[in-house]
Amino acid sequence: MSYSVVIVEDEPPARAKLERFIAELEDFRLAGHADSVDTAVAEIGYLSPDVVYLDVQLGARSGFEVVEGLKGITTPLIVFTTAYSEYAVKAFEIQALDYLLKPYDRERFLQSVGRVRAVLADPDRSDFEERVRRLLAGIPGRPPPAKQILVRTGERAFFLEVSDIQRVSAAGNYVEVHAEGQSHLIRESLTDFVAQLDPGEFLRVHRSHVVRVGFIAELRPLFHGDYELVLRDGQRLALSRRYKQLLPATIRERL
Repeated sequence: MSYSVVIVEDEPPARAKLERFIAELEDFRLAGHADSVDTAVAEIGYLSPDVVYLDVQLGARSGFEVVEGLKGITTPLIVFTTAYSEYAVKAFEIQALDYLLKPYDRERFLQSVGRVRAVLADPDRSDFEERVRRLLAGIPGRPPPAKQILVRTGERAFFLEVSDIQRVSAAGNYVEVHAEGQSHLIRESLTDFVAQLDPGEFLRVHRSHVVRVGFIAELRPLFHGDYELVLRDGQRLALSRRYKQLLPATIRERL
């Protein structure tokens, strides 16, 4: 198995260092590089790499703009490279997204590679997508979450209040939105639909299910760190360990 890589870095020495480290890996292949937000979005969209090493600071702009620009195009695994202070890096750790703090050495790079390989080997990356969503939601200047969602039924179209949504489930090429005792089918992927919602109010508990935090009535422990969610309408959903880490800290600390 060979994984393609794109480097987004505007400092030639830092880019050369990454290229050298990647060249030493048998299963990683450098597919391209970019030095600005716009060229990065174009290059990644064209190449569809497995992994992107993304500098947080790209001139006067932010590497987060690259992530935002990729929404709906591709979902590569992103490893941030940053010269931020330890306090800023702490934010990345909370989101469980890997990072390389400059100046990093070969040992730290290889440690990151191990994490990357583990994620790439897992066909279900929905928890990673959820972490990216939460990270993006915290970026200053982002548009606020949607308050209404347009729903089409036959020739009729109406707006559904997001405050009425209780849970959302994947249904093939659609999402099934459950609100106030009714369900509505919307032709959109679960990832794209959930990107419109407030991550502080809606929690992804499974690759196919998102629930409003306030609609959870009970959490029942199962085996090996898994839980069962009991919703206020009696519906029961599994909460695996990987998604348990995405629970609000006020809930997670009590489990």
